[in-house]
Amino acid sequence: MVVFLQCTGEPLFCQSPGGVASNLVLWLKAGSGASPSSGGTLTGWTDMTANNLFSLTSTGTGLTAPVVVLNGLNFNPVVRFTGSGTNGYRLLGNTSITMSDVSAVGSWTGDVMNERGTFFSPITNSGLGLIRCPIFFRSASGNQLYTGFGSIDAGQFAGYESASPPASTVPVILTASGTGNVLNMNGLDARTGNIRGGYLTTTMTDIPQIADRSSSDSKMNGDIAEIVVYSAANSASLRNKVESYLAIKYGITLGTATTPVSYTSSAGAVFWTGLAAYQHNIFGIGTDNGSGLVQTSSNSVNSGSGNGTGKSGMGNLVLKTSSPLTNGQFLMVGTDSAALTEETITAAIGPAAAIGSRRLARTWKAQTTGAVSSVNLSFDMTGLTLSGASVASNYYLLIDNDGDGNFTTGTQTYVPASGISGSLISFSGTRALANGVVFTLLTLPSTMFVLADWWQGFTASAANSSVTLHWNTATDLHIDYFNVYHSTDGTTFIPIAQLPLTTVMPPAGMSYVVAEPGEGTYFYRLQAVLKDGSENYSIIRSVRISASRGLKILSNPVVGGELRLQFYASASESVIISLFNPSGSRQLTRTWSVAPGKNLLTIDINRLGAGLYFLRLDGIRGSEALAFIKSTGTK
Repeated sequence: MVVFLQCTGEPLFCQSPGGVASNLVLWLKAGSGASPSSGGTLTGWTDMTANNLFSLTSTGTGLTAPVVVLNGLNFNPVVRFTGSGTNGYRLLGNTSITMSDVSAVGSWTGDVMNERGTFFSPITNSGLGLIRCPIFFRSASGNQLYTGFGSIDAGQFAGYESASPPASTVPVILTASGTGNVLNMNGLDARTGNIRGGYLTTTMTDIPQIADRSSSDSKMNGDIAEIVVYSAANSASLRNKVESYLAIKYGITLGTATTPVSYTSSAGAVFWTGLAAYQHNIFGIGTDNGSGLVQTSSNSVNSGSGNGTGKSGMGNLVLKTSSPLTNGQFLMVGTDSAALTEETITAAIGPAAAIGSRRLARTWKAQTTGAVSSVNLSFDMTGLTLSGASVASNYYLLIDNDGDGNFTTGTQTYVPASGISGSLISFSGTRALANGVVFTLLTLPSTMFVLADWWQGFTASAANSSVTLHWNTATDLHIDYFNVYHSTDGTTFIPIAQLPLTTVMPPAGMSYVVAEPGEGTYFYRLQAVLKDGSENYSIIRSVRISASRGLKILSNPVVGGELRLQFYASASESVIISLFNPSGSRQLTRTWSVAPGKNLLTIDINRLGAGLYFLRLDGIRGSEALAFIKSTGTK
């Protein structure tokens, strides 16, 4: 039997689930091997160990073919089967393997009281109830989930462990092992009973089949994301590595508040320490070369969907990074059990700077492994009524830096929202989710809300179409640089400049000039980033630049034969300058290409006689007219 581990890249490294390669005999991943990779009707599914070639077969009539669904589960694909009664599809292998320790990720569709199909089983199977039918993860009628081990020989029986199946469309990680009668769901023992005292063998050797047990059974109705099979039992620590890999990849929480479970990488590093207070809705991003894991976007399946869309009233968080983290880097988040309701910050709740503000009662805990830099985070307020409504400037991540969840002690960081799009509140490019911090969402600042005493003044003033920003900070801060952010709507901010601070903050502060295109209201804020990576944002300042075409004759009367014009434009365009005498006769015409901001033009009018003239400017936004006198004098 061939055992082939997926190996890629330079330097060469081999990949296996959780880095557990020994005895791996089957590895199916919907994201690497299910065809077509672009999504659509399933045409094949490649075994990453290369031990089996699977063919797609069907039974019955009125069939719906399985499909590859992109972003089916936490931004990863799934294979969706739509069996109905005994009508449906399955995948048949061609090579016998020994099956001992099996993990799978997926969900069933339909009522738990009904037959919903089987994830995986040996091909030699009678399908005669529970007489001789070794199986892995069958959702049977009567609210039962079974796994059976036994001889595949004719006339022999299998023994079973049972559990309560998950509700419709709820994804789970299931693990079974013939050694120890293991039947786990999401990292914990899920057994509720057994038949014939439990499993009758520790291994089974046969050709594998996917999404079916026998031709007489109800066919699989649900999603399968990944199946992993070993020919010998894994230890508890190795099994935890496999389940940890599957958990972060698919946004499924291992353990419970009563029995928290830690997550372990292929290298043996704990990247989520199980915590009773925060063992809810765990998800994260990370890279693990040993597992072939590159998770750049993530949400919990408890609060979000496969593409990150939040479930109503669940306050879904999505973490994203624009580029993959390096090997061994992880950022994980879990929540406490508090409700997604608002409360008013008092001195007892803290922090003092935000007393009178509104915040969510729920808090989240972040754990990082490796030097994770900036990430993007969004909060989905679908189904929630928040005091800040749809005004981005009302929302902040309120971060307790010492991580004890007590906002009256230690220091806090406030990260303002970078924008709101629909129901999503976004926090872009934040580096504040350091290891161990606890955070919540501030939903409406009080009128007395003052950010930490980093900032000692920030002003924005306009002169024509130029806006001067001026600020100062506390002198004892080890500031590395400032980011200047700009917005045209007060909701979505983009960085427009990064200003390094090579020495200490000048006593007079710092300034930066922004050239605006003209009429409108503009918004600004600053971000100070310290040399240790911590950050803080200023309040938002705005200026209004009044509407004005800004056409001006710089000298009137005109002396010396040069007509000098100044024009403030709000956009690039070509305008037409025309001169008329008092009787309305056109004397000359010029085309003038102008840019946003101030423009200067000189026109030679020496050939015109002395007297009164009228000047007209025609552009895409209308016309302006001025009168001037040409003098006979000299400059």
